[in-house]
Amino acid sequence: MSTDLDQRLAAMLQHRAGGDVDPTPIVEHARRRGRHLRLRRRGLIAGGAAAACAALAAVVMVAPTGRAPDAALLTPAALALPDAPGQPGAVARPEVVGSDPGVVHFATPTLVEDAEYATWTAGRGVESVEFRGRTGQARFALARNAATLDGLQQTLSSAGRPQPRTDVSVGGRPGVAWYDPSGDRQLWFVRWQPVDGLWAQLDIYAAGRDAATGAASRVRFDGAHRCVVPFRLRSLPAGARLLECAVTLGRSRDPFHEGSLVVGDGSGRWLTVRAQPAPGDGSRAGDLAAGPYRARRQGDDVLEMRVEPCVVEAFLAGWGRGYTEADGLAVLGGYQPARDLDRPTSW
Repeated sequence: MSTDLDQRLAAMLQHRAGGDVDPTPIVEHARRRGRHLRLRRRGLIAGGAAAACAALAAVVMVAPTGRAPDAALLTPAALALPDAPGQPGAVARPEVVGSDPGVVHFATPTLVEDAEYATWTAGRGVESVEFRGRTGQARFALARNAATLDGLQQTLSSAGRPQPRTDVSVGGRPGVAWYDPSGDRQLWFVRWQPVDGLWAQLDIYAAGRDAATGAASRVRFDGAHRCVVPFRLRSLPAGARLLECAVTLGRSRDPFHEGSLVVGDGSGRWLTVRAQPAPGDGSRAGDLAAGPYRARRQGDDVLEMRVEPCVVEAFLAGWGRGYTEADGLAVLGGYQPARDLDRPTSW
């Protein structure tokens, strides 16, 4: 693919699918949907190609730009997940990390000073958070083995010339750190074991090794939080269960920007359901029955419906594999939205 954004999209899809994936249909769908949303929101009839590119970053890379952010409206606490009372932190139960898509077993401050968005994920053996702001980005990931971290695709840009690793200490625990040049900045990687049986890694743009390890030392592993999205899926295919949760929160009047759930079974089949706010989108009603809703096809492998104030999609390929259109419609038919889109604690 010709752009850095497309390369990062391909990397994300490969990680989700566990192998080579052709993201072209997803890219084309996102561009088509993004162009429509941004034209409706901003009223920019001209420059549709530029709007589509910006919306692609919002739809696919979970760093939304569809709404003008106002970081002054909410504190960094708006980017945090709700507490999970009664759930152990990673230090107390390292063996549960990545096994429950509804729980993140760590807590972290806003690692990017001007962070406007945070994307949290849990499930499939990994828990992570990625912060994005106007001037910086950072990603933290936690897994039960180093090989899982090795398999994650890098999401922050750099030159691809990693420097030699050096030994470091993070919170009194041994680790290693290295950096990769990124223009006039340095993308630092800090990897350590916060407790035996767990591996952690922080990717962050920092002024030097001490700054990077200092940021890593602020991650806490003594509590847990709920990975939440403002909807439930009440109808799953036979044998399917929830595999992964992902949600993007923002520091704006409308904190919810995107949420997705991945469901699948033991045979390797899986699909993704994603919801994004799109007030006044004006999408036409579909001709396919999905329980109480009407859905329509977006290409061959994506089903879409509108449940105010969101556009909801089911991905059967790219972000899914093995399920049929009938399965996707059945899952969408069980979509149950939360009553309050602005209160994650109520989800």
